[in-house]
Amino acid sequence: MRKTGVFIVFLVFFIILAVTQKIFVPQQPGMVYIPAGDVTIGTNEGFGFEGPKQKFYLKAFFIDKTEVTNRQYKRFIDDTEHPAPPHWKNNMYPEGQDDYPVVNISLEDAQAYAKWAGKRLPTELEWEKVSRGTDGRIFPWGNFWESRAANIGIFLGLSKIRKVASFETDTSVYGCYDMAGNVREWTMSKFEPYAGYIGSKHYFKSDYYVVRGGSYKLPKSFCLTYRRDALPKSTKLPDLGFRCVKDIK
Repeated sequence: MRKTGVFIVFLVFFIILAVTQKIFVPQQPGMVYIPAGDVTIGTNEGFGFEGPKQKFYLKAFFIDKTEVTNRQYKRFIDDTEHPAPPHWKNNMYPEGQDDYPVVNISLEDAQAYAKWAGKRLPTELEWEKVSRGTDGRIFPWGNFWESRAANIGIFLGLSKIRKVASFETDTSVYGCYDMAGNVREWTMSKFEPYAGYIGSKHYFKSDYYVVRGGSYKLPKSFCLTYRRDALPKSTKLPDLGFRCVKDIK
């Protein structure tokens, strides 16, 4: 009888603890809370500049659930008179593409939007944590490829850009969409070697910044959570967009 009473007390305690934690998880509209903790980054099996595999501790932060959309970016340029992406006509995106990710955005454009929104761009380690989770998975949904799991390039270039969150499978363990496909994403990180890297430094250029994720123009190999790419910060491409993060005060 006494053991039963102790068990009930512990059960009530853990229920209260779980409910309390749930209630006090920070919230931001359109964003996902990423708790503090370790993240596995890099690999020992990919390109040399993607290793060595290691762990880092990251503070908690918020990140946009989806890539920034045309509708959201339109509000920014209307408010600030920032130049519109080059494919827009009369400061307006193509009809019917309100919820498509904004593209043809340079790093400076993305940073300007993030500042206006009271946010910033993610570091590549933050981006990898959100995509990879805490178990080191190689795709946002797990360790095995699933057919048509993400909006990526297919034979003859028949893929096209889609609305954000169109592919339900392409969701990270934290609930962020399109981290494997649709459009690639800028980070605020310069393309530099990881700690412990001993290979050639010729890959790394001072004006190159890390781009993460795959896109509707790229093959499955770009969907890997640890895949690194880099571009000059002035680059604007039809499959290159971004999402933002927000620090927790």
